[in-house]
Amino acid sequence: MPGRELARLFYTEAVRPLLGDRPHIAARIGPGSDVLGYDTARSTDHDWGPRLEVFLDDPGDLSARLSRELPKRFRGWPTHFAPPGTRVRSMADTDGPVDHYVRITGLGGWLRELLGFDPRQPVTVHDWLATPWQRFAELTGGAVFHDPAGQLGAVRQRLGWYPTDVWRYVLACQWQRIGQEEAFVARTAETGDDLGSRIVTGRLCRDLARLLLLQQRRWPPYQKWLSTAIGGDPARALLEAAMRAPALAERAGALCAAYEEAGTRQNALGLSVSQPAVRRSFFDRGYDVIDAGRYAGALRSAITDPVLAGRPLTGSIDQISDNTDVLERPAVCRALLDL
Repeated sequence: MPGRELARLFYTEAVRPLLGDRPHIAARIGPGSDVLGYDTARSTDHDWGPRLEVFLDDPGDLSARLSRELPKRFRGWPTHFAPPGTRVRSMADTDGPVDHYVRITGLGGWLRELLGFDPRQPVTVHDWLATPWQRFAELTGGAVFHDPAGQLGAVRQRLGWYPTDVWRYVLACQWQRIGQEEAFVARTAETGDDLGSRIVTGRLCRDLARLLLLQQRRWPPYQKWLSTAIGGDPARALLEAAMRAPALAERAGALCAAYEEAGTRQNALGLSVSQPAVRRSFFDRGYDVIDAGRYAGALRSAITDPVLAGRPLTGSIDQISDNTDVLERPAVCRALLDL
């Protein structure tokens, strides 16, 4: 059973009857492969099971009541998680009170903890750029089971995607990342460094995968799920061909085909002046590239927001750093973006 469905049933059948008339919001959002819909049987070994988030202003003794009165198993799965109080927990049987995985908290505090700001207030350019894509995915993915006033739904809708100029800026930065390294695939191979050529190809494939998702208005997940998120996109075959190619000609050809597909899609979005989505030679060296800087420049020229128009193309936090210890700490992300 997918974790989101298990959470829905757990709320409806086991948790909701114990809430009485307490005003609340219930959902399964936040960290977890089940929130993104990527959970498998392997996921059940930790941080998976009958769990959910309950948002209310005055929790009172609710957590203690759930510990006493929740069934010890639900639909065959233990509702007790061990070891207690640790960051990573797994389902376990118990003869005593249930150490449940129902997160009970206020909505505002939970949002600030996840994002570093409260999106029920006006969202600034800094808020958008300092928040990792994974955090946006965790908030807007998953499922909401009870939200009578629509508070959580309004937040999820507001953060469903970037405002247009922020989108232009992030796309421009993603194209610029590609433009800065696209010639290195051939240059490293030319020196006899086939491993170096493959390493650069891997980096470019990751940047292309993220670009393709950004073009589709989808938050790119963190590395483990990036390829999964692409799914059956026809461009996936081009990335696979580039990664598997035994020689430079096939590797560069597959990458250029992927660039051309991304360029065609970029033009179709109508966010900037169209650029010919055709490969070209890198100066007089004979390396085929897309000259990704053309797209970065066109997108930047289309930005009207004065804050973004004057900002260097350093990008959002995901384009600045892939350090996990940075991306999991909103305060650090926000501070780093200001450097």
